[in-house]
Amino acid sequence: MIAGVFLKAAAVGLLTVITPFIYAVLPITRRYLAPKSKPKAEGNRNILIYTITLFFMFSLVGALGSVIANATGLLRFTSHWLLNFALCRLFLGLGISLLGVFDFKLPASWANAASTRAKTGNISGIMYMALTLPAMSISSIVPMVVVAALTGYSAGVLGPFISLAGFSAGLSLPFLFPKILDVLVPSKEVLNRVKVVMGFIAITIGVKFLSRTDIALGWNLIDRELFIITIMLIAATGGAYMLGFFRLSKDHVPSKNHFGIKYVALVNLFFAIALFSFVVYLAPGLWGAPLKGVSMLLPPV
Repeated sequence: MIAGVFLKAAAVGLLTVITPFIYAVLPITRRYLAPKSKPKAEGNRNILIYTITLFFMFSLVGALGSVIANATGLLRFTSHWLLNFALCRLFLGLGISLLGVFDFKLPASWANAASTRAKTGNISGIMYMALTLPAMSISSIVPMVVVAALTGYSAGVLGPFISLAGFSAGLSLPFLFPKILDVLVPSKEVLNRVKVVMGFIAITIGVKFLSRTDIALGWNLIDRELFIITIMLIAATGGAYMLGFFRLSKDHVPSKNHFGIKYVALVNLFFAIALFSFVVYLAPGLWGAPLKGVSMLLPPV
């Protein structure tokens, strides 16, 4: 179970790398840490210091979370309506943000001060640069950290530590082995679509916590059928978006072929097929099918 939590969180960390900000800042960071004008061994040492700092920073946050959960018994309140409502608001807000409605940003003065301290060039500057990465990319990091932390629920008190250690390992991997990114298409359009898909996923998680809030309060406003319909509509909307049926405010204009028809990238097509397949899979649940593959997500019958 512990290994499974670690690997799931590591996958979330690796996925974080293809969010627009992190993907853009990664090569710049590597060039700063290992410029061609310096010996290769020195550059490798700087990158190693940077990634080790990232790993220990997130692991320390996870360890503090584990200590707090153990000392306060916080895990006993995971079914409380107040906690679930707070998580619902968090994920719905993050989802709307990822769709491009607004951005989470630090004050410019904070960002400038952090950037100045990080550029000292010595070991402390490298470590400070790693510490400022979450602050500079708050809209990309925060939702993924929360998702990673949630994967640790099944691991009990040690869950936050294990999940954030895994997250930091996945996030650090492309800094050590940049060729991992060669499998991705370095396109603003692709990166933005990844961001939007993450937004739809965050909204889906928010709806799940809204359902748990409803159950905890005993209102029974969101029954199983209504929940399934809502998730089907979200998935179908995501599929239509991936096929280019509509655009959002920050989208780039897609390329067209010789007949004036918009191109649909192969990755977008596969995402759309997966999303529409999920819609078809959920449909029998409206007539009482058990839907064992997503039974943990659905409200009780």
